Amino acid sequence: MGVQKINGINIWVDSVGEGDPVVLIHGLTSSYHTMLGIADWLKNEHQVIYYDCRGHGASEKPPYYTLDDHAEDLLAIMDFYGLERANVLGMSMGTYIAQAAAIKAPQRIKKLVLLVPKAHGKTSSIQRLLKEAGKDIGTVSAQELGAIMLANTFAPETPEEIKKKMLQANSAATLTAEEKKAVDKALEGFDLREGLPKITAPTLVCSSKYDGINPPEMGKEVAELIPNARFELFEHSGHVLHIEEEPKCRRLVCEFLR
Repeated sequence: MGVQKINGINIWVDSVGEGDPVVLIHGLTSSYHTMLGIADWLKNEHQVIYYDCRGHGASEKPPYYTLDDHAEDLLAIMDFYGLERANVLGMSMGTYIAQAAAIKAPQRIKKLVLLVPKAHGKTSSIQRLLKEAGKDIGTVSAQELGAIMLANTFAPETPEEIKKKMLQANSAATLTAEEKKAVDKALEGFDLREGLPKITAPTLVCSSKYDGINPPEMGKEVAELIPNARFELFEHSGHVLHIEEEPKCRRLVCEFLR
């Protein structure tokens, strides 16, 4: 479909398949490309909607925006497709957006899938890792950022071809220094914990043993605060469990949404 005016800005959005709708939300400094594998899992039974979040990919990149703006974008995308309710699947930053929207409008979220989530942070997880390494998100080189992310993203046993697959998907989302700062600023000091008990959607929370970005204790906290949420720990993956342990993740997600 391409770029559409949604919630007052230009957002790149598209969909595939037919059936019970699912909206996919990608992670920080990434793009919809990283969600295409999950779209393939679901497209035979669902209308799968995926998009570039504001500040990312081919969508408009305002100089300043907030997590609440991200949540409003998600709800506006549902409006654009004429959906009163939809399932929502978020990955990393996408889980923050999904949680915020489910708190804001619980009646509109049918089922919620949160892959490697957290509910609060002084900064984005990437900014935290950069700070620990003595780097700044606006000036860090692609090589330096890649090395830091590799050290915190994957399980020790993850094959090199899987690492390359994920890095190639992320390469489609190059941002300038100022755009990276705006992306990070949108998540500064966010805290969703007080609102999580308001979520009414059946929720699946998946975290990974070797995730150095959003460790599993953060996912457990999310699951404990959302009423009747189900928590699944992945033992052989890091931050990209949908690729590192694809068969398990695919089975759990498809069965849960079915």
